[in-house]
Amino acid sequence: MKIKFWGVRGSIPTPLNTDQIRDKFLKLIAHIPDPILHDTNKLENYLKQTTPVEAGVIGGNTSCIEVRADNKILIFDMGSGIKALGNYLVKNDQNKQGLEIHIFLSHTHWDHIIGFPFFTPAFFPNNHLYFYSAHPNLKERLEIQQDFRFFPVALEHMPAAKEFIQLQHNSTLKLGAIKISNIPLYHPGGSFGYRVECEGKKFVYATDSEYKNLDRDSTRHNIEFFRGADVLVFDAQYTFEEAIHKEDWGHSSALVGVDFAVEANVKKLVLFHHEPERNDFEIYDILKRSVDFRKINFPESGLEIMLATEGLELVI
Repeated sequence: MKIKFWGVRGSIPTPLNTDQIRDKFLKLIAHIPDPILHDTNKLENYLKQTTPVEAGVIGGNTSCIEVRADNKILIFDMGSGIKALGNYLVKNDQNKQGLEIHIFLSHTHWDHIIGFPFFTPAFFPNNHLYFYSAHPNLKERLEIQQDFRFFPVALEHMPAAKEFIQLQHNSTLKLGAIKISNIPLYHPGGSFGYRVECEGKKFVYATDSEYKNLDRDSTRHNIEFFRGADVLVFDAQYTFEEAIHKEDWGHSSALVGVDFAVEANVKKLVLFHHEPERNDFEIYDILKRSVDFRKINFPESGLEIMLATEGLELVI
């Protein structure tokens, strides 16, 4: 199973501004030894070893993750990141027979559907798009987004075949060798997490969720859904303190994710849906605090914690 991140921000697309780029540049230059700075080959090798925070970007596009398993293309959410994913699919996968693409929606807030009108594979008539959601009237919701008052191309004018499948809450769907389950999450308007299992590997996508009551009885269902995941993508938009003050805003924190991941015996926790008001260094600080929290509170745990960044690829 291969997982690739195309959009990792929450709430609204957030490109870097000039001041942020300059800040990155100045911090990077200050740490490069002078001999390397004046040797192009050495400088290139040095940059290859840096993190996206140091010499790249965490990413400003909103939620979109691609999963490849059992020769199938699965997409989780259609935030602005799906535009680049669509361009990639057309360039590398498109064929005369057409593509079969399965799209799973956590919910239909703008930051999770805003990219679909720009999804190039939807303009190929031989392609077949399957949309899955536990929310009712998904087709109508997407049609409204592309009403001529808001967008110049209507949903019906995107010629790819489109099929809309409404999922039952807490149900499981099979696509060949892949098993996909869903779970309701606490979020304004409702949201749903997904668990993908194939050939013994487990991937869980659980964004846009608030955990108001952290006692064992209230979280047991979530813990079991996360149980044994090779990769858990978790809503970490807020710090723990922010989550307390922003009750009912529908988001969680990295520290809650660490607690859950350790209890559920997750192998890799990926912090996701980054706060749009934070720059890359501030988001990286949340990662460092999460790692410290795990070391102090769960010293025997082998949990790996990392940031979701655009372009990140994981193979499990």
